[in-house]
Amino acid sequence: MSKQRSAEQHGMQGVFVFVLLGLFALMSTLMVLLGAQMYRSTVANAQDNNAKRVLSAYLRSMVRAQDGAQTVELQEYDGVMALALYEDIGSDRYVTWIYQYDGYLREQFTSDGYDFDPEDGTPITPAHSFDPELGDGLLTVRATNERDEASVVQVALRCPQ
Repeated sequence: MSKQRSAEQHGMQGVFVFVLLGLFALMSTLMVLLGAQMYRSTVANAQDNNAKRVLSAYLRSMVRAQDGAQTVELQEYDGVMALALYEDIGSDRYVTWIYQYDGYLREQFTSDGYDFDPEDGTPITPAHSFDPELGDGLLTVRATNERDEASVVQVALRCPQ
């Protein structure tokens, strides 16, 4: 009878260890799933924040880099309003066009003599609208990103236009 009880206790210990191992595996899987969900949420929030800031940061840095006398203009071609940033490199004059076309804020860097074609620009970031205004030494750009979140960028130009 003592041997039978010992075998039952040993069997119960095995079941207990197996249940504990299963519980550990279940909790480990749950922790991995919760961690993955938190990571996805963090990445989504970072992307949202980036989408909100990249448009305004890009515009500010491009205008600041090209700010000089007679280097910032607004021009419209076939219904596309473009911000033209001119620069002289050596004896040649170049222009960087910044505009919204086909759902993206785009940039096109060309020689000043070439015709503007909105399809040739490099997409920078998704944008639904781009409305620049230039007046009294202040460039104001109203733009919306792909989530239709509006942002207004104002840059005081250092040089007269």
